Amino acid sequence: MPKTTKYDANFTAGGILFNEFKAIEHILLNPDFSKLMKVESEENNFIGIATKSARKRVIQEINRRYQQVGPEFWQNYISWSDYDQRLGLFYLCLKAYPIVLDIHLEVALKKYQTGLPLEAYDIQMRLEEIMSNDDYVASWSESTIKKINLQYRKALKEVDLISDTKLQAPSKASVILWDYFKEINELWFLKACFINS
Repeated sequence: MPKTTKYDANFTAGGILFNEFKAIEHILLNPDFSKLMKVESEENNFIGIATKSARKRVIQEINRRYQQVGPEFWQNYISWSDYDQRLGLFYLCLKAYPIVLDIHLEVALKKYQTGLPLEAYDIQMRLEEIMSNDDYVASWSESTIKKINLQYRKALKEVDLISDTKLQAPSKASVILWDYFKEINELWFLKACFINS
């Protein structure tokens, strides 16, 4: 089936990848980043993913997210707290994966604005809606659809945007983080984190 869609299922490779980005933090500002990641893919010096196929897949997604932003993002990122870094990585997920952005804006943000809980079922319904309009997404296996749902909710937990099923603004994020996103004129991300800018 030819792929004529903006969506893909690569987010299933593993949530926001905080531990993986932490493991390679010392090379994020290196101009030879992509070359060093090829070496990491072969040698597994830092990431610590035992199987080569799984490691390659995760590194492919790290590269995809890395390319969403310029060096100034990474210069800021390495100075942020672990908590702020998690939110920064969530930002990259929203930028890199249209399916995640769609679910977040069409389901989570609307639920937050109306004060309603976010259930797995709500995300399932949105994915089914996308499937009904997109043959490529409709061709995904049931396990892929379930994994996207699960990984997305896991990502929300990792960045403290949800507690059980209650959506919430991240309470521990620093002013420095929000100021950065204001400076680069990405106010949509504050809105996506349930922050009134």
